[in-house]
Amino acid sequence: MHMHMRLQLSRRLAIAALAAAVPRSLLPPLPAAASFARATDESDVAFEGGRPVGLKLLDLTVYLDPSKKIAGSSRVIVSDVLDDGQAAERGVKLDSIIVAIDGENVELERAAAVQSRIEQALGRGKLTLTIKDPTAFQYALLDPPPGGASELVTSTALTPSSEGRAAQLFAVRRSNVPPRGCRRPAADGDLIEIGYEGRLAGSGALFDGMELAKRQGDETIQFVLGRQPAGQFPPSWDVGLVGMCIGEQRTLEVPPTLGYGAKGLPKRGVPPDAALTYRVELVAINGLAMD
Repeated sequence: MHMHMRLQLSRRLAIAALAAAVPRSLLPPLPAAASFARATDESDVAFEGGRPVGLKLLDLTVYLDPSKKIAGSSRVIVSDVLDDGQAAERGVKLDSIIVAIDGENVELERAAAVQSRIEQALGRGKLTLTIKDPTAFQYALLDPPPGGASELVTSTALTPSSEGRAAQLFAVRRSNVPPRGCRRPAADGDLIEIGYEGRLAGSGALFDGMELAKRQGDETIQFVLGRQPAGQFPPSWDVGLVGMCIGEQRTLEVPPTLGYGAKGLPKRGVPPDAALTYRVELVAINGLAMD
């Protein structure tokens, strides 16, 4: 992977970027209670009773407005992995996010409460932690698929699930990816040219894309990745198109949080809290159509 792109990623910034910095009142309710959603950047780690786990935990708050200290949501993260504990043996990483204990979601709890629940579970003889790797999703967008595969699917939960609200999963399917990646993948600040279509995830109805734009004679569109004016395109593009190679295709399964939210886009027929599906092909980067 390109070193300059890795240097742009810090673990805690990655958590902040994808840790549901949206008011909880905007999240759609579930029809019934549900357990946590499982994404590709989450895994289960089993521990045995009678030995210390060896984790120290910390509350990390994501602010909607840092200048005014208006909190959006929080996560419990691993602040230290002790050398003599089971966590170190099992490869638990610093800044990993604690998602669930023995299958029960704890994302909305505080670090002290989660630490106590871990000790209680150990006292019963065994413990399974569901842990989220805070950078796995971004790296999966930047690195070539493993084993020379031409396709890869990666996903991450943007918001914590609870008994009243569904976690919102953002998934990206990469296809037509060069086996060894590309010399110049799309990065923040690049002028990129794409062809795309946007459909409602539920009905499959087309609401945006080149089929509609062709009426005005447009075959593709151009915009600056990560610098688009608010509301011009859904924010999922700034996250999901980073690392694309020219000729690569991506399907973005977009939850309302990264789509058009509670307002929807009435002029295009997008209702409030609609999940969206975008199919995107990268045509050029900064005017160059070859890697």
